[in-house]
This record gives sequence, C-alpha cells and structure tokens, in this order.
Amino acid sequence: MKNIAFFDTEVSMETKKIVDFGAIKSNGEWIHEVTLSRLIDFLLSVDFICGHNIIHHDLKYLNASISKVFIDTLYLSPLLFPKKPYHRLVKDDKIKTDELNNPLNDAKKARNLFYDEVEAYRKLPLELKQIFYVLLSNQSEFSGFFKYLNFSETTTDICYDIKTFFPGKICHNVNIKEIIENSPVELAYSLALIHVDDDYSITPRWILKQYPLVDNIIFRLRGNPCVTGCAYCNDKLDIYTGLKSIFQFDKFRDFDGVPLQEQAVKAAVLNKSLLVIFPTGGGKSLTFQLPALMAGRNIKGLTVVISPLQSLMKDQVENLEKKNITEAVTINGLLDPIERAKSFERIEKGEAYLLYLSPESLRSNTIERLLLGRKISRFVIDEAHCFSAWGQDFRVDYMYIAEFIKQLQTKKNLTEKIPVSCFTATAKQNVINDIMKYFKNQLDLDLELFQTSSGRKNLRYKVIRTEESKKYHVMRELLDNYQCPTIIYVSRTRKAEKLSERLNNDGYNSREYHGKMEKNNRIDNQEAFINGNVDIMVATSAFGMGVDKKDVGMVIHYDISDSLENYIQEAGRAGRDQELSANCFVLFNEEDLSKHFMLLNQTKLSLQEIQQVWKAIKAATKTRLRMSNSALEIARNAGWDDGVLDIETRVKTAIAALENSGYIKRRHNMPRVYASSISVRNVMEATTKIKSSQLFDANSEVKAIRIIKKLISNRNREQNSSEIAEARVDYISDHLGIKKAEVLDIIQKLREANVLKDEKDLTVYIDENNSLVKTMNILHDFRDLERFLLKEMPLEKKVLNIKALNEQAEEQGIKKVNPNNIRKILNYWSIKKFVIRNTVPFLKDHLIIQILETKDKLESELEKIWDIAGFIVEKLESISQNKKELTFSVLRLKKDYEAQLFKESTTIKDIESALYYLTRIGALKIEGGFLVIYNPLNIERLEKDNKIRYKIEDYKNLKQYYEQKTQMIHIVGEYA
Repeated sequence: MKNIAFFDTEVSMETKKIVDFGAIKSNGEWIHEVTLSRLIDFLLSVDFICGHNIIHHDLKYLNASISKVFIDTLYLSPLLFPKKPYHRLVKDDKIKTDELNNPLNDAKKARNLFYDEVEAYRKLPLELKQIFYVLLSNQSEFSGFFKYLNFSETTTDICYDIKTFFPGKICHNVNIKEIIENSPVELAYSLALIHVDDDYSITPRWILKQYPLVDNIIFRLRGNPCVTGCAYCNDKLDIYTGLKSIFQFDKFRDFDGVPLQEQAVKAAVLNKSLLVIFPTGGGKSLTFQLPALMAGRNIKGLTVVISPLQSLMKDQVENLEKKNITEAVTINGLLDPIERAKSFERIEKGEAYLLYLSPESLRSNTIERLLLGRKISRFVIDEAHCFSAWGQDFRVDYMYIAEFIKQLQTKKNLTEKIPVSCFTATAKQNVINDIMKYFKNQLDLDLELFQTSSGRKNLRYKVIRTEESKKYHVMRELLDNYQCPTIIYVSRTRKAEKLSERLNNDGYNSREYHGKMEKNNRIDNQEAFINGNVDIMVATSAFGMGVDKKDVGMVIHYDISDSLENYIQEAGRAGRDQELSANCFVLFNEEDLSKHFMLLNQTKLSLQEIQQVWKAIKAATKTRLRMSNSALEIARNAGWDDGVLDIETRVKTAIAALENSGYIKRRHNMPRVYASSISVRNVMEATTKIKSSQLFDANSEVKAIRIIKKLISNRNREQNSSEIAEARVDYISDHLGIKKAEVLDIIQKLREANVLKDEKDLTVYIDENNSLVKTMNILHDFRDLERFLLKEMPLEKKVLNIKALNEQAEEQGIKKVNPNNIRKILNYWSIKKFVIRNTVPFLKDHLIIQILETKDKLESELEKIWDIAGFIVEKLESISQNKKELTFSVLRLKKDYEAQLFKESTTIKDIESALYYLTRIGALKIEGGFLVIYNPLNIERLEKDNKIRYKIEDYKNLKQYYEQKTQMIHIVGEYA
C-alpha cells in the first residue's frame, strides 16, 4: 500500500486561519490537533497527501511549503461516479458527515471515498482509462491521482480513440482535437457522463459553475447536427426520427403547402433563436416540445417555457403524459404543495426536460437557484405578443424575461448565449418588430421568423346582430341547431356564472370558467369539458389557450372580444381537428363596445397614480436606497384606497413604468413564511390557549383573537363566516388596522402559545361527485391493478401492449381497468423511477418497459405507499363530517400513523409520497397549503434626487398602449 495521508481542516471565516484539523495515514495512524506545525510534521512523512477540495481550499491555508503529491477527491468524484444516484459521500463540493465540524471524521471519509475512486477507475475499460489519462494527467486537480496509480500513456491518437470508443454516442465529425487543446477537463467530464448512458444523470451544479464550458462541450458532442451527417446525428438529431419515436407522427404539419412546422423545429435543433407565428390549433406546442425532449435526452438539457396561462401549463403536461411522456413539469399556483415539491425535486435530479413557468415566477430566488443547477437548452416564450405595447395583451412581467436570462448566463459563467423561441398565434407587423427589437437590444439575439396566415379554412365565421335582450334566445337556437361541444365567451366573470346557471336551469349541460373561481372548481370544470362530460363551457377569455380539445364544433361570442386578435384566438379554439368543420358566431350589439371602453377606462393607470407611487417610494427610501414593501403597503402609502380596482396589478404596473424610465430597479421577491399550520380546531380553542399562555396583555390579547379569526377563516373557507379570510400579513394589518410590526409580534407569540406551528397544513377538496368512500374504492382498484401489472413486468427490456394488458386484467377480474388507468400507473412508476419506459414509433399502445428494482423490492415499496395512503383516507374519513374541504396536518398524519400498533417509524417524505400517489391516481384533490405569509416587492432606488418627478414624456409608452387598446376596440366593432 502506498504511503498516503488524508486530511481535512476547519478554517475561521473571520481570521482566514486554520482553527482545527484532522489527518489519518493509510496505516491507521491519526492526528486531531489545533497546532498547525503538528499537522505539517505529520504530513511530511508521507509521499501522497489526499483530501476533499484541498487543492483550491485547504492547501492555501497551510502557510508552509510541503513538497508532496496532492490528490483531490472532489474533482475525481463526478468523473468516476457520474451515474445517478451519485456517490453517497458526496453532495456538491462537500462530504456528508456524521459529525458536525469534525475534520478527523471528514479525513476518514475522504480516505474511504478515495479508495472507492481508485476501485472505480480500475473497473473502467482500458480505452476510457487511457482517454482520461491523456486529458487529465497534466492538470493539477488530477495529476496526483495518476501518479499514485503509476498509470502511463500508450495511445498514439487520442482523437481516434475517443471516436472509436463512443461510436454512435457522439458526432463523428466534431472537432475533438480543438476541444482537447482548449478544454480537456470539460471534455473528460462530458465523456464520463456520456459513458454512463443514463437518461437522468446530470452534471453536478458545482461542476457547471466551475467548468461552465461543460455545457458547451456536451452540446458540440451530442446536440449540434453535423453538415454531412454521421451515425449519431442521423439517429439522435434527426427531427423525423424524433417525431416518430416521441410523438408517433409520421409527418409535420404544412401551412398551405409550406412546411413551416418542420422548418421551425429544424432551426431549434440547430440552436437558432426563433419567432414563430402559427394560428390557434396550428401545432405550436409540438414545435417547441419536440426539440426540448430531444435536447433533454441527448444533452441533459432543460427547456424553460414561459407562459402567463396556468391552465395551459397543466393541460400541456397532462397531454404529454397521455402520450407516455413524463419529462415535463410545471411550477405554478394551480399546484398543491406536494406536487410543487415534486416538480422541484424532478428538476433538481435531471428527471424533467420541460419546465413551464409564469413570467412572475422569474422574480423568485428559488426558481433562479433551481435553474442555476441545470443546463438550460432554451427559453420558450409563449404568447410572445405580451412583449409589445402594440399587442392585444401587453404584460409588464414579460419585460423582465431578458434581464433574467442575462443574469442567469452571467451567474452560470456561460460563454454561449441561451437561445430563445417566441410563439404567438397572431401578431401585426409592429408587434413582430417590437419582439425582434426587444431580444436584439436586450440579449443580442436575432430571431428567425416563421410566419403563417392566421386564417383557418375549416372555420366558418358569422356575425348576428341582435338586441341584448334577445341574445339568450338566439344562442339557444344555435345550441339546439348544432348540438356539439361549444364554448360561449362573455366579457365578465359574473355573467359567465349567471349564463351557465340559466342554461342548466333550461336543461342544458353547462359549466362556467373564469379567472376568479376557486382553483379546484376551475380545474373540475375544465376537465369535465375536455373529457366530454359537459357539452357547453361559458367562459371569459381566461379559458381556452392551450386547452387541447379537438372536437369543439362551435364558438359563440355572447359578448364580442375587445380586439380582433383576441377574437381570432378565441374563435380558433373551434375545429382544432383540421378535418372538422366548425362555426364561429358573434352575437353583436353596439353596447358590447361601450362595455369594453368602460372596462378599459376603469383599468387605466394614470400619470398621477404613477407619480403617487414614485412619491411613496421616495418617502420610503429617504435614508436608504432599498425598500421592501408589499404592493398593498405601497398603494396605501401612495394614498390609494379600497376603491382602486385590482390594486396589486396596478402597483406592479406603476413600478414597471418607473423601472422602464430608470427611476428604480425591482429585485427578486423574497417571501417570508411565518407559520404553515394552525394547531387549534376553532376560535374558542384558540382563545383558551391565548388567555392561558400569559404571553399577551389585555390589548394584544384582543388583537390576537381578531388575527386568529382571520387565519382560521382562511384555513376553513368552506365554513360560513362573517370574517374575511386572509393569511397575508400585510392584508391582515390593513383589514384590522393593526400595524404590521405588531401583527408580526402577535404571530410570533401565537407560535409560542402553540396556536400556530409549522406542521404543513393542507386542504383536501371533496367534489360533489366524490366521497371518501369512493376515494377508498379508487385506492383499492388501483392497488389491485398495480399488483397485476407488477406480475407482468419484465426484468429485461420488453415491448408491452397496453390494450393486451387491459384484456388480461379484465380476464383476471380486475375492476375499473382501462388503458387510461394502466397509463396512469406506468406514468407514476416512470416518475418514481420504478421502471424505464420508452415509446415505440407508430405504435402508441406499445411501450418498451424495463423494471429498475427487483420485483420483491418494488412490491415492498408499493405496499408501504398503499398502506400509508389507506391510513390517510381512513383518517380523513374520520374527520370529514360531510365537509367539502378537509384541513389536516402532514406532521400530525405522520405521528398518528406511527401511533398505530405494529407500525414502523416513517418520514414526512413517506407521508408526502403517499399523498402524491393519491393525487396521481385521482383519488384525492389537494387544494393547497396554509401559509401565514408576507410577500414584499424588493425595490432599489436609482434616481437619488428627491425633486425629480415622473414626467409626461415618461408616461408616453403607457399612454400609447392605452390608445392602441382603444383603437383595437374600434377595429373589432368595425369588423362586426
């Protein structure tokens, strides 16, 4: 055994000196001291010195010249353990320790890790050992390792060796020689990752930061199609092969004989930036999904899709799952906390290739950290007309997208720009110019344009002039005449509810949809319409974008849209199946235009209002240049009252206008959570605890009871209460007239009194067609089906026919079996990494399946999930009392589960895993979590002169936007 010592140090961040160290030799001799000279003496007696992250950390603090060979296990780990799950001792650039700040313990772990690395290297194929040696033996981070191994060079042509060792895994025509000369370390890490051939293993975050060119090297090796073609590029980077294998289609969509979809996909695969203008139902989604999924599988890349429409995100993820594609996730407000956590986990682990986000979420530090840990292949911006003040739906949050991308590129030390694809259904020339100009000015990107006409040959348009009082009867005649899935568009949320109710009273099967509905009602109504359980959807413009229902035969505009562009998009939701002829009717009355003008005037942000916000910001930043206040607080400080419509949106628009004119800079959001559960059942129990705690004086006791009333009303929204439900600290302060600082002080005391806790309160929603008895039946049915499928799972890769499996299950008496439920289970197993599953080109009912665990281990894991899931349903049933909403604590579920006889201890993760399972199989709907939260806007003041006012010329762009909106209403009126 070679004479080697392993060491670790603890360094004071204040003095930058070693305050503790530990070392151990290969013969077992060890030292744990604080005297630096003792460490140096100990290390002088060996030939090799090894540690974790010592070359660029520990060694610079030794203050002594030690002429030894150094080995750093940190840099070797991703090279020799590139497959997920990664080596159990390593987490980013640290070793997981059993003892906190114990350098001797860390030295021992470095020793164990080193010998594991030696063994892993010895097991590599000789050709790969040789490749790593040539690339790394002269690099300071790796040279000591090869000297320890006495490895030497035998190759004469390393470029040839690499290409012959990776046949069909990298582009044969890539310039390997140039990469070796300029980026040998990055090439070695890239080749290590490619060698493991695992779909979900990704480069560790710290490698991406320290060696940002790894991203670029992997792209050059596996993501950039060569001109002449080669075995790899012709297979993995061929868009026609991808279309067949991923989506089961044999051709792309043409527009009047022009293959625009194919051209746009090809441009994306070539890493170009694009602006794509396809009509509603024209195949926009596939145009970005196909390159995204190809990039995910080939270069471990993540494509980020920015969309303002939460229902679109959810719908697209679910539609991909129906096509056996589970590598897409969304993070938005429609997710329950369990789903949200799972989405984060899957992104971090490299298990997702598509991430759908809202533009506002880019202000989140958490989202930024998430994206810093992944290779970003591309940003896709849907509804790209939102960039333009000339567009029908300008959104201020879109103006931050380029800055976010710029900051991300800087923090990731990228030398190559992240490409961008912009998509919209309708765009006039000045909108196109705005989008092109924005990305050229902000990111120096030239967008290649792919544009088709917005016309749809399978749609018939007709305007029916009618009095307002006769609209309902005309609409009923249309419904009776055509009797097909129909969307009816109205301009107001209240109107959607009243019209749907009237239709149902008259014997029609109708649901309503608008942005102000409760989340679960909105989701239920959308799914009922998409699944064909309901024929008629009465909706505001919030419904329809991205909703993939191909058989809508009629769209009726009960109220005409506020722009021709919006009308074309909304009418385009009919006849998404190009073979279906569909009708688009407008029931037009001149009063409709007056309503739009009235609504526009109500929502206009005036010059004076922006001046008021600027004055409030100046007042808050008299003594400091940064402030952190909520939108509501800023509005109140600006002198706005409760009569202001949509106060948060107006404040954010005013802040965006000030930012656009250079007065301020808006920084990332930093939400603060003060509690996640209420430990009392009602106000009476809370009052008893408050009074007995002796934490409150008479005045604060009264205020504490008022605050807890609001919080309990928020948690139990189903209960009738005169109290307005609220859990946002700033709104509680505003509603109750209690200073925010005092509200926060009382919330802290409520925690001390065990009224508020952090036990993760969640709410389960029980819809009118469901019950907890039915929930238990669903659980049992899926359990039986999973047991059947487990028996049929092959240990080796094998093609399985879903329809044949369905017939076998029916023959064996499995209840509620259908192909859709089999897919649900296989999707869930795929997400949980129980199986590897791939599609078979052109055979949508066939899947290539391979089980990743032994059947016994997988059955054991499933049994635990079923057991906990069954307990959860029984527990909820015991507290239900026929309520539509049930609130429960995740931590309390864990404690109650463990309190049962003969039950082993479990974890919060196990409980959450069972809850996730129940939502995946459709047994439960978790509406959301309870949070006492404060979500401020973080603003930095740039203009320091208090005398400077927001001027008329600053308001010019916003004024132009409102004038354009007025013009759009006139134009749609002229069309009618």
